[in-house]
Amino acid sequence: MNSATVKIHEFSTGIQAERTSDGGWVSRGFTGQYINKTLDSIPANVESAISNREFAVSEGASRDNPAIIGREVRGGDQDWSVIAVVTKGGDDRGRSASMYRYFLCEGAGNLWKILAWIYSQPQGEKIPVFNPFETKVVGQPNEYQVGNPLVVPLKNELQYLLKNEAPIVIPSVQPCTAFIVNQMATEKAIENGQPVAWAFQAEALEQPRSFLVIQPASEKAEQLLHRAIASTPQYTAPITGEYEIKSAIKGLISRENVKLEQVQAIETALNQVQDSDWEVIFNAQGAAQARSQGIYSPQMVRLLTLRAIVLPETLPEFLSWMQKRGKQEDHYQVSETFQSEIKSSISGIAGNAQNFTLKITQGVKLIIPRLIEQPELLENVVWLLSFPSGLWKHIYSQQVVLDIDHDLSLMNPKVRQLPNLHSKIIHHEKWEKLANDVKVYWQDRYYPHQTQYQALAELFDKLESPKIAAFFYQIGYGEVPKRIFAEVSNGGRNSNVYGLTLKKQVSFPESLLFLLMELGGIFVPLVIVVPLILLTFMVGLLGGKALFEKTPYSLETNQSTTTSDNSKGDSFPAQTATQSPKDRTTNIVDPIPQYIEEEALKKFAETSRVMNKEVVNELVQEGLDKQQIISELKLLFQDINLDYTDAIKGGKAKETTKKEWINAIYQYQSKNPEKTLPAGYMLSEKSTVQELRKYLKKKLSNPPPQNFNTPPGGRG
Repeated sequence: MNSATVKIHEFSTGIQAERTSDGGWVSRGFTGQYINKTLDSIPANVESAISNREFAVSEGASRDNPAIIGREVRGGDQDWSVIAVVTKGGDDRGRSASMYRYFLCEGAGNLWKILAWIYSQPQGEKIPVFNPFETKVVGQPNEYQVGNPLVVPLKNELQYLLKNEAPIVIPSVQPCTAFIVNQMATEKAIENGQPVAWAFQAEALEQPRSFLVIQPASEKAEQLLHRAIASTPQYTAPITGEYEIKSAIKGLISRENVKLEQVQAIETALNQVQDSDWEVIFNAQGAAQARSQGIYSPQMVRLLTLRAIVLPETLPEFLSWMQKRGKQEDHYQVSETFQSEIKSSISGIAGNAQNFTLKITQGVKLIIPRLIEQPELLENVVWLLSFPSGLWKHIYSQQVVLDIDHDLSLMNPKVRQLPNLHSKIIHHEKWEKLANDVKVYWQDRYYPHQTQYQALAELFDKLESPKIAAFFYQIGYGEVPKRIFAEVSNGGRNSNVYGLTLKKQVSFPESLLFLLMELGGIFVPLVIVVPLILLTFMVGLLGGKALFEKTPYSLETNQSTTTSDNSKGDSFPAQTATQSPKDRTTNIVDPIPQYIEEEALKKFAETSRVMNKEVVNELVQEGLDKQQIISELKLLFQDINLDYTDAIKGGKAKETTKKEWINAIYQYQSKNPEKTLPAGYMLSEKSTVQELRKYLKKKLSNPPPQNFNTPPGGRG
C-alpha cells in the first residue's frame, strides 16, 4: 500500500460571531473577509470560483445536515481540488443563512483525499462543519496520511445513470455516499473532458447545470433540481473566442504582473464581441456579485477596472463602486497598479492597441459631462484623470483636453464663422447638450450662472487646466477665483477666454475700490481713490468706537475682539461668532448648493468622527483644554451656537445640527479657496483638518496676556 502525506488547507465564511447561552453562536454580520485560514491568501482562481457562485446553494436551502460540494478549480498558476461543507447558520435577528467551510489541496484529482480526511475525523461520521470559534493558524494546514484511492463498485442503477447527459441527478431514494458521487463525477469528467464537479446531499443549487453529478437531499429537492435544470437554457449563442477571452481575463485579474499575450487577447476580442456578451463574460467572473455585495478583493478590483475599460458606459458605475468602500483606500492602489501594467503592455502591441485606445477615449469623453448629473463623483473622476500612470489620465492629457480646448474655441461666434473648422468632441450626445446650454453666455454676459456646471469648474481646476476651469467657473459660479483669473488674464477686473467675458471674484474692499474708480462712469485716478477709502475707513472706525462705548461689556464681544487681535499673522482671518441662529445667514458667502449639502450629509458621520478624534481629541492629547478647543472651533466657524455634543453623535445627530455644521464648514472653506474647495465636510488628514489643528494649536498654545477685560478662564 502506497501512502503519502497530503496538506489540506481550509478557510471559512467571515462573520462577526456571538456565543449564545446554549453554547451555540449567532452571526452579527458578515465581515467581507475569510476567517480560520491556514493559508495567507486565497488562491485567485478559487476565490474567483466562489465569487462566481460555483459552490453556492440557494439562499434558504441549506439544511441542518450539511451539503458537500466538490470541484476541481483550474486556471491561474495552480489547479486546486476544493470541497465546501455548507451548513445552516442564523443571525441575531433569527434569520437563517448558509455558512461555508472550504477545504482544498493543490492539484486536480485530489477530491477523494479531502473526503478521506473528512470522514477520518475523530467524530466519526460527523463532518467538520462551519465553526467561527475554531481557531486555525496560517501556515499550519491539516495533514493526512493517505493510501490508495478507494474505488467502489457502482450498482447497476448508478452505472446506468452515467449514460445520461450531465448534470446527472441521482434519485433521492437511491442509497449513496459522497465517495460514490465523486467517483461517478470523475468518470463523467474523463468522458466529457471537463473538471470534476459534484454536489452531495444538496437541497438547491444556484448553478445546477455547472455540475456533472448531483445527489439531492430529499424527494422535494430532487423535484426542484429537475425543474431548475429544465428551466435553464442548455445552450447559449456561442461567443467568438470565449475560451481565450475568459482565460485572458482570469490571468489578468489573478496576477499583479500583466502578461502581453493576455492584453493582446482582449485587444483582439474588443473588435469581435458585442457589449452584451462582454457583460455576460464579466458577470461569469464575479463582476455582478462584487458590485452588489461590496467585494473589494484585488481580483475583483482588477476585474471591474478591466470591465470599465472594455465597457466605457460602466465607468460611472465603477467609480461609484470604488467610492462606496469608504475609508479604506488600498483598492485604489490595486487599480492604479493594474492600469499601469496594462498601459505598459499596450505599448508593446503592434499599432499601440487601437481598440483599447478607442474604448478608453470613449470613457473619458463620457465621464466628464456625467459630472453634471452626478457631481458626487467629482473626487473619483479627479483621481481617474490625474494619477500619473493612469490609462484614462494618459488619454485625457494627450488628447481629450486638447479636443475640449479646440471645441470651446470654436464656440466663439467670431471663430465659428471661419470655414473648414470641425468640432472634435461636441458632436457626442452629452457634449452637444452642454454646448447648447452654454451658448447663451456669448449672447448675454449677464445670463444667470448655472450651478450644475460647478463640478466641471472644480474638475478642470484640479486637473490644472486653468483656461477651461475659468470658462466653467464663469458659467457655474458667475465669477472666477482670483488665482485662476490671474493665470488666464493680463490684469484688470474683466478678461475673456474663448471669447466669453470673465468676471473676477473680488472681496468687498476691492469691489469698493473698483466702484470708486469708476464713479459716475468716469475713471477716477488712484491718488484720489485712496484718500477717499481712508476717509471712509476713519469715519467708520470713529462711529464704531462711539457705538462700542455705549454698548455694555459682554464676554462674547470681548472674545471676538481678543481673537481678532491674536489672529494677526495666523493662517486664518479673524472672524466674529456672536450671531444667533436666526442671524447665521448674515455671514454666508454664498448659499450652499443643494447637491453639495446632500453629499455632505452622506459624509457627516465621517466629518463628525474626524472633527472629534483628529482635531479635538488629538489636541487634548497634546495638553490643550477641550472646552477651549471647542469654543475656539465655533468662533473660527463663526457660530458659537453650534451644538458640538450632538454633532459628535455622527449619523444619529439631529438633522438641524448636521446642516448647521455642514453650512459652517462650507462657509469656512469658501473663505479659504486656496486651501481647499468648499465641500461642507472634512476627511481624514485632508487640508481642512490639518489647517484646523495647526491654527487651534498655535492659538491656544500662545494665549493673549491677561488684562482687566479678560477674566481668568473666561475663554472656556
